[in-house]
Amino acid sequence: MMITCLIEDTGNLKVEHGLSLYIDNNLLFDMGQSNYFIENAQELDIDISKVEYAIISHGHYDHGGGLPYFLKENKKAEIYVGDGAFYKRYANDNGSWRYIGLDEGLADNPRIKTLKKDTKITRDCTILTNIQEFFPTPEGNNKLYRMLGDRLVLDDFKDEIILVIEKEDGLIVLTGCSHRGILNIIENVKRRYNKPLKALIGGFHIKAGEAWSLIDKFKEIDEIYTGHCTSKEAYRILDSLDNIGSLHTGARIKI
Repeated sequence: MMITCLIEDTGNLKVEHGLSLYIDNNLLFDMGQSNYFIENAQELDIDISKVEYAIISHGHYDHGGGLPYFLKENKKAEIYVGDGAFYKRYANDNGSWRYIGLDEGLADNPRIKTLKKDTKITRDCTILTNIQEFFPTPEGNNKLYRMLGDRLVLDDFKDEIILVIEKEDGLIVLTGCSHRGILNIIENVKRRYNKPLKALIGGFHIKAGEAWSLIDKFKEIDEIYTGHCTSKEAYRILDSLDNIGSLHTGARIKI
């Protein structure tokens, strides 16, 4: 299996604050914030028009802002989102409010499928919903809000979904930003499957101080690739492990 990073904050192709991962020949996980993921795909000889399944991990612009460009480029794929992905969302930048949600005008597009329960989309691929909380969620969530009626409330990210790919020798887990908490994601996968975690790929939304608590759990995973919302300081701490690799635009991960 080959996973290609089409957009991340760093790399040799076009970059932006965001994430987009292409899995083998038919699946797209997240779409960055613009059409850059498509331009990079073309540079890498990947045809986005042939994607059969697309997933937006949660309702933030840096993971689903590329949706209108995807809809123009690809005319057939179903697009899966969690329940609540199109809530109005804002970041509090030291008292200045910034809209960070998806394009609400696309919420009723018939190709978009809103998931309320775990859903198997292919023989090997399942989208997990309703990530239960066993550990604290990221500190960075404390500046992230959504509209509830006519008021802003701290976002609980109940819409966040992850992708689990089942292989004979273990599970490959893809996550966008892990707002529900990467330890919670790992624990939920463990409770739903009786297979070892072979690979963990995506952003973890952690700062340096939060990285230390991940070390022991991460030792149990064969391969980990992270970037985007995993801070550079946190990555330096995690890099003490032998199984950590960095995500960057253009990276190809063979698992």
